[in-house]
Amino acid sequence: MRHLYDNTKVVASLVPATRTADANGTGIDTKGYENAMLVVSAGDIDLANADETYVVELEESDDNSTFTDATGFDVTITADNEVGVVRIPNLNTTRKRYLRAVLNVGGTTPSFPGNAVFLLGGGDSGPVNSD
Repeated sequence: MRHLYDNTKVVASLVPATRTADANGTGIDTKGYENAMLVVSAGDIDLANADETYVVELEESDDNSTFTDATGFDVTITADNEVGVVRIPNLNTTRKRYLRAVLNVGGTTPSFPGNAVFLLGGGDSGPVNSD
C-alpha cells in the first residue's frame, strides 16, 4: 500500500529568509511527475503601510535557464502567518519541465519572512520516499 509520504516529493524553491526585494527561486525539475502544488508560507510580514504587496508567481522553463510567467498560478499573501497554495496540473504536457517560485514585493517598506516549496506528485517510477 502506498501512502501520501510515498507519493510526494518536497523541493524548496525559495528557502526560508526575510526578503525586502524581489527574489527568484531555484528552478526545480519536474520530470517524471504528473502534478505539483506550490506552497508559500509567510511569517510576520510588514503591513505597516497600505501599499505593501507580496505575490509569489510561478515561472516555467524548458531548460532551467530562460523562465517565463505561467499565468494564473499566483499566490498572494495578505496577512501574517498565512499559507497560500496553488495546484499545478499536467506537468510535462501543458507545463514546461522546470518550475520556480518568484517573489514580487511592493510598497514603501516591504518585508517578507517566508519560503516557497513545491510538492511533486504522481511519480511515474514508483514510491518517491519509501523506506
